[in-house]
Amino acid sequence: QSSAGSSAEPSWSSFRERTRAHVRARNGKPSALVPQAAGALGNLEEHAFGMGADGEHSGQPLLGHDRRRTSNASPIPRQKKSSFCCCSRRKSKCCDPTQHKSRGRDLHQLHQQHKAEARAQCELIRARHHEHIEEKKAEAKRMRALHREHLQQQMEQQVAYAKSRKQRHEDRLSQHLEQQMTDALSRSDERQTEMLLDAALGAGVRGGGRLPPKIATAARRAAGRVLHDATLAEDPKRLKGAFVVASRLEATDLPEYAAALAKYKEVRRFPEGWDVGQMLAERRARGRLLARPDLSEDHRLRALVQLLFDRTTRRVHTRDRNGAPMPAHLDVVYVREVHNDDQWVNYLVRREAIKEELRQQTALLLARPDTEHALVEARAAAAKDIKVQLPPHALPGQLVEVVNPSTGLPLRLIVPTSVAANARDREIALKDLLADALPGPALETAANEAWLFHGTRHAAAQSITSDDFRVNLAGSSTGSMFGRGIYAAENCTKADEYSHEDPSTGLHSMLLCRVALGRMAYNAEVTPDPRECEDACLRGDCHSVLGDRRACRGTFREFVVFDEDQVYPSYLVSYRRVLPPPEPPSAPPTAPPAPPAGTIAPSAPQLPTSMMHPTAAERVASGGGVLNGLVTGGCSTTVLMRSTALKTVSSDDLLYLAFLGLKLVQSAVLLLELA
Repeated sequence: QSSAGSSAEPSWSSFRERTRAHVRARNGKPSALVPQAAGALGNLEEHAFGMGADGEHSGQPLLGHDRRRTSNASPIPRQKKSSFCCCSRRKSKCCDPTQHKSRGRDLHQLHQQHKAEARAQCELIRARHHEHIEEKKAEAKRMRALHREHLQQQMEQQVAYAKSRKQRHEDRLSQHLEQQMTDALSRSDERQTEMLLDAALGAGVRGGGRLPPKIATAARRAAGRVLHDATLAEDPKRLKGAFVVASRLEATDLPEYAAALAKYKEVRRFPEGWDVGQMLAERRARGRLLARPDLSEDHRLRALVQLLFDRTTRRVHTRDRNGAPMPAHLDVVYVREVHNDDQWVNYLVRREAIKEELRQQTALLLARPDTEHALVEARAAAAKDIKVQLPPHALPGQLVEVVNPSTGLPLRLIVPTSVAANARDREIALKDLLADALPGPALETAANEAWLFHGTRHAAAQSITSDDFRVNLAGSSTGSMFGRGIYAAENCTKADEYSHEDPSTGLHSMLLCRVALGRMAYNAEVTPDPRECEDACLRGDCHSVLGDRRACRGTFREFVVFDEDQVYPSYLVSYRRVLPPPEPPSAPPTAPPAPPAGTIAPSAPQLPTSMMHPTAAERVASGGGVLNGLVTGGCSTTVLMRSTALKTVSSDDLLYLAFLGLKLVQSAVLLLELA
C-alpha cells in the first residue's frame, strides 16, 4: 500500500499472499522467522485489523493505533517452543517414531512390572496379617478350652465330693434305721415299724438302688398287709392305692399283689384279656389306668376285623367324602385293643342303667347293623369243620383272598407265621385262620348294644382312647345333621369318609366301638330337624337316634348318641385305602350288521322299565334284553346266598325278596302274553 494519498484499505489477503511467497522463495526451507510470522499474523488479526470470529475484516481499526505504523511494525514475537528431542534432550531433529514407540512400550512394561511387584507385596502383607489373626484366634480358643476343662474338672470334683458326703450320710442313716428297725421287728411294734419305714423312704435310703435288707423286709410286710386289707374290702379306690404302695415299696412280686389284681379286675368287671399289670405300668395323669396293647400278631383276630371291614363295605359316594376317590377296599394293618379303666366302668354303669330302663318295654327296635351279619358268618365258619386252600406263593403275614366254601363269598385272611413259605400242603382249617368272635364279653341285647365304626383323625383317636369322647366338639368338622352328638356307622366306608391320613405312616385310623343304643328314635326325613333329634334323647325317653339315610337317599344308616358314656372305643384300627385301578379307555361301539334289503330285523320282546329292578332297567335302557336285565339286576345272588348260609333274614331282605318275586311273576305273565 502507498504511504500517502492512498484511500484504499489495507488488504489482509494481499499481505498473507506476500508472506507465503516470501516463505516459498527460501527454497521451501522454513526459517526461524516462520513461527514469529505466524504469531505476527495472529496479532495483526486481533489488534490491527479487528478481525471477527469468522475470519472476515470488521472494517474498523482499533483505537489508539496508527494504521500506517501498525502495518510497518515488526511482528509481535510469540513464545518459542523447545526444539529439544524428547529422547536425547538436545537440539536436533525428532527421533524416529518407531524408536519413540518402542521406548514408550518399554516404559509401560516397566510400570506394569512395578505395579505387579507392589500388588505382590500387598498380598504378602495381607497374608501375614491373616495368619497372625488366625494364630491369635486359635490361641484364644485353646485358652477357652483349657479354662472350660478346668472348670469341668472342678465341678466334677465338687459333685463327687457332695455325692460321697451324701453317701456317707445315707450309710450312717441306714445303719441307724436298720438298728431301730431290727429292734422294732423283734418287739413286733407295727406302729414303730411303719414310722421307721416312712422315715427311710422319705430320706431316700436305697443302697445300690434297692432298700437295705431289714428295711426291705419291713416294706414287704407292710405292703402285704395293705394289699390284704384292700382285697378284703373290695374297694376299687383302696385297691388302686394298695397297688401304688406295693410299687413304691418294691413288693410287686408278693402273692397278695396278684390276688389284689384279680380282685380289682373282678370288681371293675374288666374283660377277660385285659392286663391290669400293664395298665398299672403305663399309668397316665390323674391316676388313670390305660394300655393299648398291639394285637396285630394275632392273625385270627386281625382276619376277623378284616371280615368286618369287607362285609360292611358299600361303594356309595356321598358329599361327606369331599370329592375324594372311593376306595375299592380297606386293608387292615394294625389292631390295638384299648384298656381304659375309667372309660370302661362309666360305660358299664350307663349300659346297666339303659338296661334297667328297657326292662319293662316289650317291643324294642333293634339296630341289626351289618357288622352283626359278619360276626354271624365268622361264628358259622368256626362251628363247621371247613378247610381252605391258601395260595402256593403267599408269604407269612400276607393278606390273601380265598373263597368261603359255605357261602361262596370271597374271604380275605392272613397267612399265619407257622405256615412255611415253600410248604406243599397249604390246606388249613378255617377256624385256625379266623376268630369266631371279638374278645371281651358278649353284646348286651337287652341294652340294644352293637358294634359300630367311628372314623376320625389319628391324633383324635389317640385322645379319645386316652380320655373320652367330647360331645361339645360334635359337628366341628363335618356338621351335625341329627344334632350335636357322637356319630357311628354300621358301614366302614361311611366312617372312612371322616378319617384322615396320618402323614408319618400313610395309614388311616378308625375306632371299632361298643355302643349302647337303647331305645332309638327313628328318623328317615330328607331334611331332619337337629334340635328335635336332640330333644328326643335329652328330654324324651329315647337314648339314641337312627338316621336312616339309606331309606330316603340310598346312602347309609347313621347312629347318634348324646352321652359319651354310651360309647366305648374297644379297638383302634389302622388301615390302608386301596384305590381301584384306572379303567382302560373303552373301544367305540360297533354297529350291528344291517339286515338284508327287504327283510325286517326281529326284535326281542321288551318289558316296561317301570316293572324291573333299577339295575335291570339301566341294563335294558343300555341295549340289553329282558332276560339279561333280569339276570343282572333282578336276582340278588348276594342276598340269597347270605340269607341261606346264615339262616337269618332281616326285614329289609324279606321286603327285597318279595319285591323280586313280584317282578319276576309280572315279567313271566308279560312274556306269555307276547308269545
